[in-house]
Amino acid sequence: MNIKLWAWTIVFILLGGGIMFYGMSYNPLAWFQGLVSFTEPNNEPIPWGLLVIGYIFFGVIGTGVSTYNSLYELLNKNHKEKNPFDKIKLRNEWLALAVLIPGWIMVFASAYKPAEALFIYLSFRDTSRIAWNGVLYALVGIGIIAEILAMIGEKIKEEGKKGILDSFLAWLSSKASFGISGMLKLVVDIDALIVGYTILVELILDANLGSVFGYLSTWVYEFGPFMSILLVVASFYAGIAMISFVTPLYSWLRKSNFNPISVHPVTTQASGSGNVDAEEDNRMFKILARDGLLATISIGFLVLWWVWLTATNQETRPWATLLITGSWSPIFWAGLVLVGIIIPIILYSIAYKKESKGWLFASAIFVLLGWFVLITLADVIPQAITWYYTISPVSPQGSTWVYELRSNFNGVSQFSQLPFAVTQYDIVWFVGSVLFLLGVYTLGVLLLPLEDEEKPKHVWIFK
Repeated sequence: MNIKLWAWTIVFILLGGGIMFYGMSYNPLAWFQGLVSFTEPNNEPIPWGLLVIGYIFFGVIGTGVSTYNSLYELLNKNHKEKNPFDKIKLRNEWLALAVLIPGWIMVFASAYKPAEALFIYLSFRDTSRIAWNGVLYALVGIGIIAEILAMIGEKIKEEGKKGILDSFLAWLSSKASFGISGMLKLVVDIDALIVGYTILVELILDANLGSVFGYLSTWVYEFGPFMSILLVVASFYAGIAMISFVTPLYSWLRKSNFNPISVHPVTTQASGSGNVDAEEDNRMFKILARDGLLATISIGFLVLWWVWLTATNQETRPWATLLITGSWSPIFWAGLVLVGIIIPIILYSIAYKKESKGWLFASAIFVLLGWFVLITLADVIPQAITWYYTISPVSPQGSTWVYELRSNFNGVSQFSQLPFAVTQYDIVWFVGSVLFLLGVYTLGVLLLPLEDEEKPKHVWIFK
Protein backbone atom coordinates (compact mmCIF):
# COMPACT_ATOMS: atom_id res chain seq x y z
CA MET A 1 0.00 0.00 0.00
CA ASN A 2 2.95 2.31 0.55
CA ILE A 3 3.80 2.30 -3.15
CA LYS A 4 0.21 3.15 -4.10
CA LEU A 5 0.03 5.90 -1.50
CA TRP A 6 3.35 7.39 -2.56
CA ALA A 7 2.26 7.36 -6.19
CA TRP A 8 -1.08 8.97 -5.25
CA THR A 9 0.63 11.57 -3.06
CA ILE A 10 3.27 12.63 -5.57
CA VAL A 11 0.89 12.70 -8.53
CA PHE A 12 -1.82 14.70 -6.78
CA ILE A 13 0.50 17.22 -5.14
CA LEU A 14 2.29 17.82 -8.44
CA LEU A 15 -0.94 17.83 -10.42
CA GLY A 16 -2.78 20.12 -8.01
CA GLY A 17 0.20 22.44 -7.64
CA GLY A 18 0.72 22.46 -11.40
CA ILE A 19 -2.89 23.44 -12.06
CA MET A 20 -2.64 26.28 -9.54
CA PHE A 21 0.65 27.38 -11.10
CA TYR A 22 -1.15 27.46 -14.42
CA GLY A 23 -3.73 29.70 -12.78
CA MET A 24 -0.92 32.11 -11.91
CA SER A 25 -0.16 32.47 -15.62
CA TYR A 26 -3.17 34.79 -15.88
CA ASN A 27 -0.94 37.54 -14.51
CA PRO A 28 1.74 36.35 -12.07
CA LEU A 29 3.74 39.59 -11.88
CA ALA A 30 0.71 41.72 -11.12
CA TRP A 31 -0.41 39.16 -8.54
CA PHE A 32 2.90 39.20 -6.67
CA GLN A 33 3.05 43.00 -6.80
CA GLY A 34 -0.46 43.28 -5.43
CA LEU A 35 -1.60 45.41 -8.35
CA VAL A 36 -4.62 43.53 -9.63
CA SER A 37 -6.65 40.43 -9.07
CA PHE A 38 -6.14 37.23 -11.02
CA THR A 39 -9.65 37.75 -12.25
CA GLU A 40 -8.74 40.97 -14.03
CA PRO A 41 -11.09 42.40 -14.78
CA ASN A 42 -13.81 40.84 -12.64
CA ASN A 43 -16.84 41.67 -14.77
CA GLU A 44 -19.12 39.03 -13.31
CA PRO A 45 -22.46 40.42 -12.09
CA ILE A 46 -21.99 38.50 -8.84
CA PRO A 47 -18.30 38.95 -8.02
CA TRP A 48 -18.30 36.56 -5.06
CA GLY A 49 -18.03 33.38 -7.05
CA LEU A 50 -16.70 29.86 -6.77
CA LEU A 51 -13.55 30.82 -4.86
CA VAL A 52 -15.51 32.42 -2.04
CA ILE A 53 -17.94 29.49 -2.05
CA GLY A 54 -14.91 27.20 -2.04
CA TYR A 55 -13.07 28.69 0.90
CA ILE A 56 -16.20 28.60 3.03
CA PHE A 57 -16.99 25.06 1.81
CA PHE A 58 -13.56 23.71 2.78
CA GLY A 59 -13.02 26.01 5.75
CA VAL A 60 -16.23 24.97 7.50
CA ILE A 61 -15.59 21.28 6.75
CA GLY A 62 -12.09 21.58 8.22
CA THR A 63 -13.22 23.36 11.37
CA GLY A 64 -16.13 20.91 11.68
CA VAL A 65 -13.88 17.85 11.51
CA SER A 66 -11.56 19.29 14.14
CA THR A 67 -14.30 20.63 16.45
CA TYR A 68 -16.25 17.36 16.41
CA ASN A 69 -13.12 15.27 16.94
CA SER A 70 -11.78 17.62 19.63
CA LEU A 71 -15.03 17.67 21.59
CA TYR A 72 -14.94 13.88 21.97
CA GLU A 73 -11.27 14.17 22.94
CA LEU A 74 -11.90 16.89 25.54
CA LEU A 75 -15.03 15.36 27.08
CA ASN A 76 -13.40 11.93 27.40
CA LYS A 77 -9.94 13.12 28.44
CA ASN A 78 -9.83 10.98 31.57
CA HIS A 79 -11.79 8.06 30.09
CA LYS A 80 -10.27 7.39 26.70
CA GLU A 81 -12.02 4.06 26.41
CA LYS A 82 -15.27 6.02 26.05
CA ASN A 83 -13.96 8.03 23.10
CA PRO A 84 -14.99 6.15 19.93
CA PHE A 85 -12.40 8.08 17.91
CA ASP A 86 -9.46 7.68 20.28
CA LYS A 87 -7.56 5.35 17.93
CA ILE A 88 -8.01 7.64 14.90
CA LYS A 89 -8.18 11.08 16.56
CA LEU A 90 -4.77 12.11 15.24
CA ARG A 91 -5.72 11.08 11.72
CA ASN A 92 -8.92 13.13 12.03
CA GLU A 93 -6.97 16.23 13.08
CA TRP A 94 -4.62 15.81 10.14
CA LEU A 95 -7.68 15.48 7.89
CA ALA A 96 -8.99 18.78 9.30
CA LEU A 97 -5.68 20.49 8.55
CA ALA A 98 -5.53 19.03 5.03
CA VAL A 99 -9.10 20.16 4.25
CA LEU A 100 -8.33 23.68 5.47
CA ILE A 101 -5.44 24.02 3.02
CA PRO A 102 -7.59 24.60 -0.10
CA GLY A 103 -9.68 26.98 2.00
CA TRP A 104 -6.59 29.05 2.80
CA ILE A 105 -5.46 28.95 -0.84
CA MET A 106 -8.85 30.18 -2.06
CA VAL A 107 -8.96 32.96 0.52
CA PHE A 108 -5.86 34.55 -0.95
CA ALA A 109 -6.74 33.67 -4.55
CA SER A 110 -10.15 35.36 -4.20
CA ALA A 111 -8.72 38.57 -2.72
CA TYR A 112 -8.90 41.63 -4.95
CA LYS A 113 -5.16 42.14 -4.47
CA PRO A 114 -3.86 38.77 -3.26
CA ALA A 115 -0.29 39.88 -2.58
CA GLU A 116 -1.59 42.68 -0.39
CA ALA A 117 -3.50 40.23 1.81
CA LEU A 118 -0.47 40.45 4.10
CA PHE A 119 -1.77 43.83 5.24
CA ILE A 120 -4.71 42.05 6.90
CA TYR A 121 -2.18 41.13 9.57
CA LEU A 122 0.17 44.14 9.36
CA SER A 123 -2.53 46.81 9.51
CA PHE A 124 -5.40 45.00 11.19
CA ARG A 125 -8.79 46.76 11.16
CA ASP A 126 -10.93 45.43 13.98
CA THR A 127 -14.18 46.65 12.40
CA SER A 128 -13.73 44.44 9.33
CA ARG A 129 -15.24 40.96 9.47
CA ILE A 130 -13.12 40.01 6.45
CA ALA A 131 -9.97 40.99 8.36
CA TRP A 132 -11.15 38.88 11.29
CA ASN A 133 -11.56 35.96 8.88
CA GLY A 134 -7.88 36.21 7.98
CA VAL A 135 -6.79 36.30 11.62
CA LEU A 136 -9.15 33.52 12.69
CA TYR A 137 -8.01 31.24 9.86
CA ALA A 138 -4.44 31.67 11.11
CA LEU A 139 -5.44 31.06 14.74
CA VAL A 140 -7.36 27.91 13.76
CA GLY A 141 -4.36 26.61 11.83
CA ILE A 142 -2.07 27.21 14.82
CA GLY A 143 -4.53 25.43 17.10
CA ILE A 144 -4.85 22.34 14.89
CA ILE A 145 -1.08 22.07 14.41
CA ALA A 146 -0.55 22.40 18.18
CA GLU A 147 -3.20 19.74 18.76
CA ILE A 148 -1.49 17.38 16.30
CA LEU A 149 1.84 17.90 18.08
CA ALA A 150 0.19 17.30 21.46
CA MET A 151 -1.33 14.03 20.24
CA ILE A 152 2.01 12.87 18.83
CA GLY A 153 3.66 13.78 22.12
CA GLU A 154 0.97 11.86 23.97
CA LYS A 155 1.69 8.81 21.81
CA ILE A 156 5.37 9.07 22.64
CA LYS A 157 4.60 9.37 26.34
CA GLU A 158 2.18 6.42 26.41
CA GLU A 159 3.94 4.07 24.00
CA GLY A 160 7.58 4.92 24.49
CA LYS A 161 8.29 1.45 25.86
CA LYS A 162 7.38 -0.04 22.48
CA GLY A 163 10.37 1.64 20.88
CA ILE A 164 8.78 2.88 17.67
CA LEU A 165 7.80 6.33 18.83
CA ASP A 166 10.96 6.70 20.92
CA SER A 167 12.84 6.29 17.66
CA PHE A 168 10.57 8.89 16.08
CA LEU A 169 11.39 11.31 18.91
CA ALA A 170 15.09 10.64 18.53
CA TRP A 171 14.82 11.18 14.77
CA LEU A 172 13.06 14.51 15.31
CA SER A 173 15.54 15.64 17.91
CA SER A 174 18.46 14.82 15.63
CA LYS A 175 16.96 17.03 12.93
CA ALA A 176 16.46 20.13 15.08
CA SER A 177 18.65 22.08 17.48
CA PHE A 178 15.94 23.72 19.57
CA GLY A 179 14.83 20.58 21.42
CA ILE A 180 11.70 19.13 19.91
CA SER A 181 11.38 16.67 22.77
CA GLY A 182 10.99 19.54 25.22
CA MET A 183 8.42 21.23 22.98
CA LEU A 184 6.39 18.03 22.68
CA LYS A 185 6.52 17.57 26.44
CA LEU A 186 5.19 21.09 26.90
CA VAL A 187 2.26 20.67 24.50
CA VAL A 188 1.39 17.33 26.12
CA ASP A 189 1.27 19.01 29.54
CA ILE A 190 -1.19 21.63 28.29
CA ASP A 191 -3.02 19.48 25.74
CA ALA A 192 -6.46 20.04 27.34
CA LEU A 193 -5.92 23.79 27.09
CA ILE A 194 -4.85 23.45 23.45
CA VAL A 195 -7.92 21.39 22.57
CA GLY A 196 -10.21 23.87 24.30
CA TYR A 197 -8.55 26.81 22.55
CA THR A 198 -8.86 25.11 19.14
CA ILE A 199 -12.57 24.41 19.62
CA LEU A 200 -13.17 28.02 20.66
CA VAL A 201 -11.41 29.69 17.70
CA GLU A 202 -13.01 27.23 15.26
CA LEU A 203 -16.51 28.08 16.47
CA ILE A 204 -15.71 31.80 16.35
CA LEU A 205 -14.40 31.44 12.79
CA ASP A 206 -17.56 29.64 11.67
CA ALA A 207 -19.74 32.30 13.31
CA ASN A 208 -17.69 35.10 11.75
CA LEU A 209 -17.95 33.54 8.29
CA GLY A 210 -21.71 33.52 8.74
CA SER A 211 -21.77 37.13 9.89
CA VAL A 212 -19.93 38.25 6.75
CA PHE A 213 -22.91 37.09 4.68
CA GLY A 214 -25.55 37.83 7.29
CA TYR A 215 -24.79 41.53 7.41
CA LEU A 216 -24.74 42.23 3.67
CA SER A 217 -26.73 45.31 2.77
CA THR A 218 -29.25 43.14 0.94
CA TRP A 219 -30.28 41.33 4.13
CA VAL A 220 -32.30 42.65 7.01
CA TYR A 221 -30.61 42.85 10.40
CA GLU A 222 -32.00 39.56 11.68
CA PHE A 223 -29.88 37.59 9.22
CA GLY A 224 -26.63 38.50 10.98
CA PRO A 225 -27.06 36.20 13.99
CA PHE A 226 -29.03 33.65 11.96
CA MET A 227 -26.27 33.08 9.39
CA SER A 228 -23.71 32.71 12.19
CA ILE A 229 -25.86 30.01 13.80
CA LEU A 230 -26.34 28.34 10.42
CA LEU A 231 -22.60 28.01 9.74
CA VAL A 232 -21.78 26.83 13.26
CA VAL A 233 -24.33 24.01 12.92
CA ALA A 234 -23.17 23.41 9.34
CA SER A 235 -19.63 22.81 10.60
CA PHE A 236 -20.90 19.71 12.43
CA TYR A 237 -23.15 18.77 9.50
CA ALA A 238 -20.23 18.91 7.03
CA GLY A 239 -17.44 17.85 9.41
CA ILE A 240 -19.18 14.63 10.48
CA ALA A 241 -19.88 13.89 6.81
CA MET A 242 -16.19 14.31 5.93
CA ILE A 243 -15.12 11.90 8.68
CA SER A 244 -17.90 9.53 7.60
CA PHE A 245 -16.59 9.69 4.04
CA VAL A 246 -12.89 9.22 4.77
CA THR A 247 -13.08 6.61 7.57
CA PRO A 248 -14.96 3.88 5.63
CA LEU A 249 -12.88 4.62 2.53
CA TYR A 250 -9.71 4.28 4.58
CA SER A 251 -11.03 1.02 6.03
CA TRP A 252 -11.70 -0.44 2.58
CA LEU A 253 -8.29 0.60 1.29
CA ARG A 254 -6.56 -1.04 4.25
CA LYS A 255 -8.60 -4.21 3.89
CA SER A 256 -7.89 -4.46 0.15
CA ASN A 257 -4.17 -4.29 0.92
CA PHE A 258 -4.29 -6.63 3.90
CA ASN A 259 -2.28 -9.79 3.39
CA PRO A 260 -3.90 -12.70 5.30
CA ILE A 261 -0.76 -14.82 5.05
CA SER A 262 1.15 -12.63 7.48
CA VAL A 263 -1.56 -12.41 10.11
CA HIS A 264 -0.49 -11.43 13.62
CA PRO A 265 -2.35 -9.66 16.46
CA VAL A 266 -1.49 -6.12 15.39
CA THR A 267 -2.23 -6.48 11.68
CA THR A 268 -5.43 -8.39 12.38
CA GLN A 269 -6.76 -5.34 14.17
CA ALA A 270 -5.30 -3.03 11.52
CA SER A 271 -7.63 -4.44 8.90
CA GLY A 272 -10.35 -2.15 10.22
CA SER A 273 -10.51 1.65 10.13
CA GLY A 274 -6.96 2.01 11.33
CA ASN A 275 -5.90 0.18 14.48
CA VAL A 276 -9.54 -0.56 15.32
CA ASP A 277 -11.12 -3.99 15.66
CA ALA A 278 -14.48 -4.89 14.15
CA GLU A 279 -16.50 -4.17 17.28
CA GLU A 280 -14.92 -0.75 17.76
CA ASP A 281 -15.41 -0.12 14.04
CA ASN A 282 -19.15 -0.75 14.26
CA ARG A 283 -19.49 1.39 17.38
CA MET A 284 -17.66 4.25 15.71
CA PHE A 285 -19.79 4.02 12.56
CA LYS A 286 -22.96 3.92 14.64
CA ILE A 287 -21.98 7.06 16.57
CA LEU A 288 -21.08 8.87 13.33
CA ALA A 289 -24.47 7.89 11.89
CA ARG A 290 -26.29 9.08 15.03
CA ASP A 291 -24.48 12.41 15.21
CA GLY A 292 -24.75 12.92 11.46
CA LEU A 293 -28.49 12.31 11.65
CA LEU A 294 -28.89 14.88 14.45
CA ALA A 295 -26.79 17.44 12.56
CA THR A 296 -28.81 16.92 9.36
CA ILE A 297 -32.11 17.34 11.21
CA SER A 298 -30.74 20.56 12.74
CA ILE A 299 -29.78 21.87 9.30
CA GLY A 300 -33.25 20.98 8.04
CA PHE A 301 -34.80 23.05 10.82
CA LEU A 302 -32.48 25.98 10.10
CA VAL A 303 -33.27 25.87 6.38
CA LEU A 304 -36.97 25.94 7.23
CA TRP A 305 -36.30 28.88 9.55
CA TRP A 306 -34.30 30.61 6.78
CA VAL A 307 -37.14 30.29 4.26
CA TRP A 308 -39.75 31.38 6.79
CA LEU A 309 -37.66 34.35 7.96
CA THR A 310 -37.10 35.44 4.38
CA ALA A 311 -40.62 34.89 3.07
CA THR A 312 -42.39 36.65 5.94
CA ASN A 313 -40.30 39.82 5.76
CA GLN A 314 -41.41 42.46 3.28
CA GLU A 315 -37.87 43.52 2.49
CA THR A 316 -36.57 40.03 1.72
CA ARG A 317 -39.58 38.42 0.05
CA PRO A 318 -37.97 38.64 -3.44
CA TRP A 319 -35.11 36.43 -2.24
CA ALA A 320 -37.58 33.91 -0.82
CA THR A 321 -39.28 33.86 -4.22
CA LEU A 322 -35.96 33.03 -5.87
CA LEU A 323 -35.58 30.05 -3.53
CA ILE A 324 -39.11 28.71 -3.47
CA THR A 325 -40.53 29.31 -6.94
CA GLY A 326 -37.95 31.33 -8.88
CA SER A 327 -34.93 30.49 -10.98
CA TRP A 328 -33.02 28.99 -8.04
CA SER A 329 -35.90 26.80 -6.85
CA PRO A 330 -34.78 23.59 -8.68
CA ILE A 331 -31.38 23.84 -7.01
CA PHE A 332 -32.98 24.59 -3.66
CA TRP A 333 -35.57 21.78 -3.70
CA ALA A 334 -33.51 19.11 -5.48
CA GLY A 335 -29.98 20.00 -4.41
CA LEU A 336 -30.53 21.08 -0.83
CA VAL A 337 -33.86 19.79 0.46
CA LEU A 338 -33.79 16.39 -1.28
CA VAL A 339 -30.07 15.62 -1.70
CA GLY A 340 -28.76 17.44 1.35
CA ILE A 341 -31.49 16.78 3.93
CA ILE A 342 -34.14 14.17 3.13
CA ILE A 343 -31.90 11.48 1.58
CA PRO A 344 -29.18 11.81 4.27
CA ILE A 345 -31.79 11.50 7.04
CA ILE A 346 -32.97 8.23 5.49
CA LEU A 347 -29.45 6.90 4.85
CA TYR A 348 -28.09 7.92 8.26
CA SER A 349 -31.06 6.17 9.91
CA ILE A 350 -30.29 2.96 8.02
CA ALA A 351 -26.57 3.27 8.79
CA TYR A 352 -27.34 3.74 12.50
CA LYS A 353 -29.64 0.74 12.68
CA LYS A 354 -27.39 -1.58 10.68
CA GLU A 355 -24.08 -0.14 11.97
CA SER A 356 -23.05 -0.14 8.33
CA LYS A 357 -20.09 1.78 6.97
CA GLY A 358 -21.45 1.38 3.43
CA TRP A 359 -24.66 3.25 4.24
CA LEU A 360 -22.64 5.76 6.26
CA PHE A 361 -20.35 6.37 3.28
CA ALA A 362 -23.36 6.94 1.00
CA SER A 363 -24.87 9.34 3.55
CA ALA A 364 -21.64 11.35 3.65
CA ILE A 365 -21.59 11.79 -0.13
CA PHE A 366 -25.10 13.24 -0.18
CA VAL A 367 -24.38 15.53 2.79
CA LEU A 368 -21.22 16.93 1.19
CA LEU A 369 -23.16 17.63 -2.00
CA GLY A 370 -25.93 19.24 0.04
CA TRP A 371 -23.41 21.35 1.96
CA PHE A 372 -21.95 22.65 -1.30
CA VAL A 373 -25.45 23.60 -2.52
CA LEU A 374 -26.28 25.24 0.83
CA ILE A 375 -23.22 27.48 0.88
CA THR A 376 -23.70 28.31 -2.80
CA LEU A 377 -27.24 29.48 -2.11
CA ALA A 378 -26.17 31.40 1.00
CA ASP A 379 -23.45 33.11 -1.05
CA VAL A 380 -25.32 33.82 -4.27
CA ILE A 381 -28.92 34.54 -3.19
CA PRO A 382 -28.10 37.72 -1.17
CA GLN A 383 -26.36 39.13 -4.26
CA ALA A 384 -28.83 37.88 -6.86
CA ILE A 385 -31.05 40.97 -6.70
CA THR A 386 -29.91 44.54 -7.24
CA TRP A 387 -32.16 47.39 -6.13
CA TYR A 388 -32.76 50.60 -7.99
CA TYR A 389 -31.83 53.78 -6.16
CA THR A 390 -34.03 56.77 -5.45
CA ILE A 391 -31.98 59.00 -7.75
CA SER A 392 -29.76 56.94 -10.03
CA PRO A 393 -28.32 53.42 -10.44
CA VAL A 394 -25.09 54.79 -8.95
CA SER A 395 -25.85 55.93 -5.44
CA PRO A 396 -24.73 59.51 -4.80
CA GLN A 397 -23.90 60.75 -1.33
CA GLY A 398 -26.96 61.03 0.86
CA SER A 399 -29.27 58.92 -1.30
CA THR A 400 -31.21 55.99 0.10
CA TRP A 401 -31.97 52.46 -1.07
CA VAL A 402 -35.52 51.60 -2.09
CA TYR A 403 -36.72 48.63 -0.02
CA GLU A 404 -40.46 49.30 0.08
CA LEU A 405 -42.47 46.86 -2.03
CA ARG A 406 -45.86 48.48 -1.43
CA SER A 407 -45.57 50.80 -4.43
CA ASN A 408 -43.86 50.83 -7.82
CA PHE A 409 -40.75 52.87 -8.39
CA ASN A 410 -41.39 55.18 -11.36
CA GLY A 411 -43.75 52.59 -12.76
CA VAL A 412 -41.06 49.90 -13.14
CA SER A 413 -39.79 47.00 -11.11
CA GLN A 414 -37.82 48.06 -8.07
CA PHE A 415 -35.12 45.48 -8.58
CA SER A 416 -33.46 43.34 -11.24
CA GLN A 417 -32.07 39.83 -10.95
CA LEU A 418 -28.38 39.27 -11.55
CA PRO A 419 -27.03 36.10 -13.18
CA PHE A 420 -24.37 33.96 -11.53
CA ALA A 421 -21.44 32.65 -13.57
CA VAL A 422 -18.30 30.66 -12.76
CA THR A 423 -15.12 31.91 -14.42
CA GLN A 424 -12.37 29.73 -15.87
CA TYR A 425 -10.05 31.15 -13.24
CA ASP A 426 -12.36 29.97 -10.44
CA ILE A 427 -12.47 26.44 -11.85
CA VAL A 428 -8.68 26.28 -12.25
CA TRP A 429 -8.01 27.20 -8.63
CA PHE A 430 -10.86 25.15 -7.21
CA VAL A 431 -9.78 21.95 -9.00
CA GLY A 432 -6.09 22.52 -8.26
CA SER A 433 -6.77 23.09 -4.57
CA VAL A 434 -8.89 19.93 -4.27
CA LEU A 435 -6.21 17.76 -5.89
CA PHE A 436 -3.56 19.34 -3.69
CA LEU A 437 -5.69 18.55 -0.62
CA LEU A 438 -5.85 14.85 -1.54
CA GLY A 439 -2.07 14.67 -1.89
CA VAL A 440 -1.42 16.50 1.37
CA TYR A 441 -3.73 14.18 3.29
CA THR A 442 -2.01 10.99 2.10
CA LEU A 443 1.39 12.60 2.69
CA GLY A 444 0.47 12.89 6.36
CA VAL A 445 -0.72 9.29 6.39
CA LEU A 446 2.67 8.24 5.04
CA LEU A 447 4.94 10.38 7.20
CA LEU A 448 3.21 10.77 10.55
CA PRO A 449 2.25 8.18 13.17
CA LEU A 450 -1.43 8.91 12.69
CA GLU A 451 -2.55 5.65 14.30
CA ASP A 452 -1.41 3.32 17.05
CA GLU A 453 1.02 0.62 15.91
CA GLU A 454 0.48 1.41 12.25
CA LYS A 455 3.92 0.03 11.37
CA PRO A 456 3.53 -0.96 7.70
CA LYS A 457 3.05 2.58 6.39
CA HIS A 458 5.81 4.54 8.01
CA VAL A 459 8.22 2.16 9.72
CA TRP A 460 11.05 3.46 7.51
CA ILE A 461 10.92 6.91 9.07
CA PHE A 462 11.65 5.52 12.53
CA LYS A 463 14.85 3.72 11.55
